[in-house]
Amino acid sequence: MTSQQQKRRNVRRRIFYLKRAAALGTVILLTGILALLLLSCMADKSTEPAAQKTQAGQPRPANAAMPVSRGEAPAAPTVPTVQNVPDGWKQIDLSESALREGTLVLVNNQIAFDDSIPETVTVYDQKDGSYLVKDIYLSVTQETMDALNEWMDAFAAETGIRDVNIVAGWRSFQDQTGLYENAVSNRGQAYADAYIALPGHSEHHTGLAVDLDTYDVESGASGGFDGEEDYAWAVEHAWEFGFIQRYPEAKSEITGINFESWHFRYVGLPHAYVMRSENLCLEEYIDYLRGYPFSGRHLNVTCFDNNYEIYFCPKDQVVVPSSGDYRVSGNNVDGFIVVIELP
Repeated sequence: MTSQQQKRRNVRRRIFYLKRAAALGTVILLTGILALLLLSCMADKSTEPAAQKTQAGQPRPANAAMPVSRGEAPAAPTVPTVQNVPDGWKQIDLSESALREGTLVLVNNQIAFDDSIPETVTVYDQKDGSYLVKDIYLSVTQETMDALNEWMDAFAAETGIRDVNIVAGWRSFQDQTGLYENAVSNRGQAYADAYIALPGHSEHHTGLAVDLDTYDVESGASGGFDGEEDYAWAVEHAWEFGFIQRYPEAKSEITGINFESWHFRYVGLPHAYVMRSENLCLEEYIDYLRGYPFSGRHLNVTCFDNNYEIYFCPKDQVVVPSSGDYRVSGNNVDGFIVVIELP
């Protein structure tokens, strides 16, 4: 046997013995682990609290805590529940973003709104011949669009006037910034603060607000919209179609914006009816509804021979009927308003 062959033989021997030693070590290690586990289990049983030991067939005392299995993750926190939800009702979970959805979201200089939330449609694509629109890009939410058509159709049918021009609808944060800065530059800070909402704080971010103007087709001149004389009908009957004049002259200290005869906000029925009947601006109406919680007396309203039930729910305790139709709107502050149309 050559020296080279002898070396290879010795290497193979060493590998053989090393493998056998490794296998033996693995067996010894596993045996030790099993022994330790057995001892641990015996120790756990000997130290188990007496309060958790019950004999077979005997019920656990009512005040005894249920043991948690070893290794079991703690239960995830749950949404607070309304105590004693009556039969015929159920609690639902709504996301945080839902607080900023619906026709009653409150937006002002203290309460901001995310301008990316609403889905809008272009007024030009869905309008009819009863009014005009500034351009082909102006947009509002679909619900506002439907109500706007009904409102303007009724106004044109009543008065024969078809020159109302919609000059503002949904507005982005960037557009509002430009509008505010231009007002400051051209008319001063005081004017901008009195008439122009801060960027991020404009109702136009919601897609629920429109600004009205008038337009002379022959001269191409804008006539403004003061809501008087020939146009008074549109203001007086706006509530019938779910619109409110958002910044009344007598409410400027509450709204933070001076009187704007041209700015209308869609809130829907029966809300527009209640606000008009009780002479409330939107800030006041949101507070007013907090006085009708689910757990207390609900607000019952009859409007156009339809009966409605309205109540307020905190954002983490929303209760709705178990069956039937209902509508829910966030208020963009602290909760939701539920409306049920009664049979």
